[in-house]
Amino acid sequence: MRTKKCAARRSFSHGIRTVALILGGLFLATTRAADIENGRILFEEHCAVCHTVIERVRDKSGPNLHAVIGRTAGTDEYLHGYSDELVASRVIWQVPTIQAFINSPALMVRGTKMVFRSLPDFETRLDISCYLERVSSDDTSPPNELCVEER
Repeated sequence: MRTKKCAARRSFSHGIRTVALILGGLFLATTRAADIENGRILFEEHCAVCHTVIERVRDKSGPNLHAVIGRTAGTDEYLHGYSDELVASRVIWQVPTIQAFINSPALMVRGTKMVFRSLPDFETRLDISCYLERVSSDDTSPPNELCVEER
């Protein structure tokens, strides 16, 4: 019984931490729309060492992020395997959750296997997460309001 209570407390505190990270990212105001092309460049610079976004390409040391938007964390087949904590988190990858995760992976999901120093700049995270949304979309779904580019 005691173990169930401890697990419930850990799950609850993890949920609170995740919500705080996501809301913190949403309340930060940006003075510009997302720059998808800059997101692609930043992805290549910071993420492409471990991840790819090319459909049907084998995972690198991190999972393939093609069509990651809308996916539940740890549910896609991944060669190296996800941590138990990431699978248990039940995070659904959306622009805000990706921003929170790349801001501080270990804070959002304790025990994650992702070793990354973080990207604390909101606009950098916005550009990368909107780029991931763009490569995840099927052109029929409307983009996240944060990702609409200025024309």
